Amino acid sequence: MNKKTVELLAPAGSYDCFIAAVNAGADAVYLGLDRFGARASAANFSQDELKRALDIAHMRDKKIYLTVNTLFKDREIDELYDLLYEPYIYGLDGAIVQDIGVMSALRREFCDLPIHASTQAAVTATAGIEFLKDLGVKRVVPARELSLEEIGRMARTGMEIECFIHGSMCYCYSGKCLMSSFIGGRSGNRGRCAQPCRLSYDGHYYLSLKDMCVIDMIPELIDAGIGSFKIEGRMKDSEYVYAVTSVYRKYIDLCQRGGKYEVDPSDRARLISKYTRGGNCEGYYHLHNGRDMITVDCPSYSSTSDKTEEISKEAYPIPVKIKCDIVTGKESVISVYDDSRTITVSTGVIPETARNCMLTEDSVRKQLIKSGGTGFTVKECRVSCDTGLFLPNGRLNEIRRTGLEAFRDHLISECHRTDCSHKLERSKPVDEVSQVTPLVNVSVINMEQLDAVLSLDTDGLIIPYGLFCDNNLKEYDLKQKKVYVALPYVIRDENRSNSTQSVTEFVNDCAKRGIVSGFYISNLESLKILRGSDHCGDIVADIHLYAYNTEAYEYFKDYGVSISTVPTELNERELDHRGIMGEELIVYGRLPMMISANCIYNTKFGCNPENSGHLTYIEDRKKESLPVECRCSECTNIIYNCVKLCIADERDLFKRIKPASVRFCFTDEKPEEVRNILGRYYEHRQTDGSTDVSLIEKYTRGHLKRGVE
Repeated sequence: MNKKTVELLAPAGSYDCFIAAVNAGADAVYLGLDRFGARASAANFSQDELKRALDIAHMRDKKIYLTVNTLFKDREIDELYDLLYEPYIYGLDGAIVQDIGVMSALRREFCDLPIHASTQAAVTATAGIEFLKDLGVKRVVPARELSLEEIGRMARTGMEIECFIHGSMCYCYSGKCLMSSFIGGRSGNRGRCAQPCRLSYDGHYYLSLKDMCVIDMIPELIDAGIGSFKIEGRMKDSEYVYAVTSVYRKYIDLCQRGGKYEVDPSDRARLISKYTRGGNCEGYYHLHNGRDMITVDCPSYSSTSDKTEEISKEAYPIPVKIKCDIVTGKESVISVYDDSRTITVSTGVIPETARNCMLTEDSVRKQLIKSGGTGFTVKECRVSCDTGLFLPNGRLNEIRRTGLEAFRDHLISECHRTDCSHKLERSKPVDEVSQVTPLVNVSVINMEQLDAVLSLDTDGLIIPYGLFCDNNLKEYDLKQKKVYVALPYVIRDENRSNSTQSVTEFVNDCAKRGIVSGFYISNLESLKILRGSDHCGDIVADIHLYAYNTEAYEYFKDYGVSISTVPTELNERELDHRGIMGEELIVYGRLPMMISANCIYNTKFGCNPENSGHLTYIEDRKKESLPVECRCSECTNIIYNCVKLCIADERDLFKRIKPASVRFCFTDEKPEEVRNILGRYYEHRQTDGSTDVSLIEKYTRGHLKRGVE
């Protein structure tokens, strides 16, 4: 018999959905305000609606978690305190956060507000859990790509673990997707994903995952140590919320009561009927990837058109008991109580001497149990009444109202906070950076490109971890260049080349041999591993270790990051405001749009480890080709932009931000192209690192001019 208590967490994109979740048996609800949530297109909540919802939830011993799980720009960090102050006072139970800068600010300004790391933070290994512990995070929603075994390891760290059990799934590791951002200016990191993964590529829907449904796996999930079961769906309606929450409530309760666990086919059908995309799957809990997880030929939702759920617009009434004493010459006293709390108040109502009609215990009881519209239902009412007294029904109603309001206020006030928050003024660091010609760092993905770069006069060479290991480059003649290793985009606790153990051993061996100058990192796991290693060289935060704002930049710097990469989703004005002098600026190359545990090559042709390191291509509806790199030893796909970034000729930008280094990122370029592009750069390079000509003909300037929503 499994007695462990788990939380059922339901979505609410609107107030009606919140009521549906409460009535369906959710233990907690997650929702967003009209700003800074990862579902900006949902109806979301006003401040007044949120405060009302907090009171309704807390009266019923339920919790509300607020999503502030987007990346924040500097000017938005300044708004964070005012945004959260009232919900905080009203007893907000937690904030779901992606941005490390926001986590740092919340810990400082609302020190007792629980912080939950969003799945957008892309935590994939126990090292990431340990990093977030250092930051004061209470709960983590790990990446959806993890197996039950990996999640079990995370749970054993003592961190609260929350996992998705139902709903839509992203093709990319959440938080590592830039496709919507660069294709249409709508950033998934800002809650405005346009879902380009649901479009066709090569005439099929290779990037469109089926929806998750794990109703048959509830006992396994509980045994793995998951503490909160999360339903996806803040963009869906109240009928979906009610039906899905109700079914999972039923089977979580069944599991925890013990006995045989078996799902009624009608309940499974009820779940599937409330939206499904191309069928359902059990996610990654038992599969690393696979064609069966992909819709391939059917990307759209289907659902029943009938409104089959009876959904109330009001939260279910709270059962209470009442005891009332009406005594001659004294104020009437009422006690309202449940199994754990009792509130007793004097009502100010003094009975009169009866002239004609006299109060009886039955007549008083009949009036006091009329609790419609109060949010309570009176299950038991005991009355003690002296004889010969009279009160009109209006005064009896006043007694009942006084008692129920006092009990309500008590339930609510138990969760309210006193004002122990403190708003601190942030002093923006000013780093004086003298204008010097920036260093030139070059990243490659294959040996042919590496050999081409070795023949050129560049400063730094960035080699992917897999390429470095697979070709035994520890013994390779790197001709005295400053060599960096780009650690894996994703680090897992499973037995692959990108496992925590393998990466840790690699880092320590490199430190012992002194063969690399530093590491480029894309995740929290790498930073934690390096912090605990023997490495004492450079640590460079790459574009997926987001330092959108000064808070994040400073936290990473304090944690050991030597230099950050200029954020790719900020425009010139936002970069100026953020302050990025002395960082690394990517000036050329295809940016990685998606990092995925699923594999396009596997979906199209079947798994072939010999394809590792090679590029395949998919074509979008505009006939543009997107390169896809298979890193088979890591079981990771990288989808690159169809158009190359090129901003080396942005001379005004260079003069303002004074980059310490510029980076060229080569993907599908032939060796001769590598030499030509770098040769053209050096031929036209100015002292500030910019050029007076463009390096290639067809290119994008990324978000430098337009930015993202």
